Amino acid sequence: MAAATPKSFKVLFHLHPRLDTLDFAGPLEALSEAIYPSTKSLPTPIHVFEPTVTAGTELVTSGQNCIFGRHIPLEDAYAQLADFDVLVIPGGSSNVVLEAQSEPLNLIRAWCALEKDEGRVRTLLSVCTGSLFLAQVGALKGLVATTHPYYFEKFATLCGGQTTIVKERYVVNRVKENNLRVITSGGVSCGLDACMWLINEVAGKECVDGVLEMIQYAWREGIVV
Repeated sequence: MAAATPKSFKVLFHLHPRLDTLDFAGPLEALSEAIYPSTKSLPTPIHVFEPTVTAGTELVTSGQNCIFGRHIPLEDAYAQLADFDVLVIPGGSSNVVLEAQSEPLNLIRAWCALEKDEGRVRTLLSVCTGSLFLAQVGALKGLVATTHPYYFEKFATLCGGQTTIVKERYVVNRVKENNLRVITSGGVSCGLDACMWLINEVAGKECVDGVLEMIQYAWREGIVV
């Protein structure tokens, strides 16, 4: 009997105006480079993750003046939300989003409200100050979380005493009853480290080692609680 074809996990990235470039580009690069080792000799190796980018406008300018294009509009992202396995929320210009109560706040709410899918774990992964958006919508209640250390005071206020805040590269919380796993990462480059944990979780150490070699990066681990 032929071995089952490995699954490619669908990842949705949301981009908001003035996001931090590395918050997005780091995880995108890491996840895009992940290939199942058993398929590397195939004519078309199987990637572990399939990234899709959504945003409120066709083009989004980052805080570093890089311009990114989206794959799908937000309306389509909402319509297809249940098809995705991972939602990645970059940070940057967090005060603007919080003051305007703009996206990705409602997208995070919708992700957390998805009905439980038996046998399937969905992951919510924030990078840097993206965790402030999670805190704003109550997605971190009862959990352990981190963010960029410059924003700990603001983060604590948003968490309202209902979240244990720690200074770590990333924090992975155990899967909740609704089969949702929440991962928060620290400042900027920490998003790469959180992605290495995720790659290891779904595809194993050999896959992680291949990604680390490709992007020439040293994985700095966080904590799993």
